[in-house]
Amino acid sequence: MNGNEIDMRMFAQRAGATVTFSAGSIVFNKGEPGSCMYIVQSGLIEMLIGDKVIESCGPNEAIGFMSMVDGAPRSSTARVKEPCELSLIDQRKFRFMVDEVPNFALYIMGAMARRIRGMSQAM
Repeated sequence: MNGNEIDMRMFAQRAGATVTFSAGSIVFNKGEPGSCMYIVQSGLIEMLIGDKVIESCGPNEAIGFMSMVDGAPRSSTARVKEPCELSLIDQRKFRFMVDEVPNFALYIMGAMARRIRGMSQAM
């Protein structure tokens, strides 16, 4: 994490339930409805399209947030690479955080920008 990044882990722990997953578990599958997002507290998650790993996400990174923004089904599968602990943020809490916690909206926009830049550099 560099000096410009926001550490959302503590806030996310208070805002949502904490769930744990063992290595090899699936957090969500591509095409499923997205009723929540997650903040990685510890461990490592691989984001997959088919069998291809498109991104790895570790502590203080958000996964599943695109469905919170646009209501569309999951665009990728999230598979646990290393045992992890995730804070679950449901749709109601997500909307509240976007409306009431300016740093959260910046955090989500930053995550989206990094992913778009990463995809464009991979082309």
